[in-house]
Amino acid sequence: MKRGIIFSLLIVFLLLATTKIAFASFGLSLFPQFGGRIIYPKAIEIQALEAAGFQCIVLGSTFSIMPIGSPIGTPVSYFIPAGIFSKTRNSVRAGQLIMGKYSFKTMIECILPAEPPVIVTVPLDTVTIFGNSR
Repeated sequence: MKRGIIFSLLIVFLLLATTKIAFASFGLSLFPQFGGRIIYPKAIEIQALEAAGFQCIVLGSTFSIMPIGSPIGTPVSYFIPAGIFSKTRNSVRAGQLIMGKYSFKTMIECILPAEPPVIVTVPLDTVTIFGNSR
C-alpha cells in the first residue's frame, strides 16, 4: 500500500517536473535573439534624422550593433524601453558586447519643425531582456 502511494507520488512529481522543464525551454525560445558589438549608443536611423534637424522623442534608449553569430536578417538597431535594465547592470556604451532577446517593433516619431511639420516614423525592434559587457 505504502509502496503504491510512494510510486504514484513519484510519477506525479516527475510529470510536473518535466512539464515545467518543457514550458521553461519553450519560453526561452519564444522571442528571437540578437548578439553583437555596440557600434553606436544611439540607433543609426535616429542619428541620421537628428543630424538633418529632426527632433525624436524616445522614451528609453536606442542602440545599433554589428551582429556577431546572429542569423542573417537579424536587425541591427534596437529600442530599450525605460523599464528594461541590463542583467549585468552595465550601462550601454559603444564597443561593448551585448546579447539579448527582442520582440515587436516600437514606432518612434521624429518631427521636423517646419511649416507644415514633417513627421517620420522609425520602427525599431524592442529589447525584452539583455546583458552587456563592461
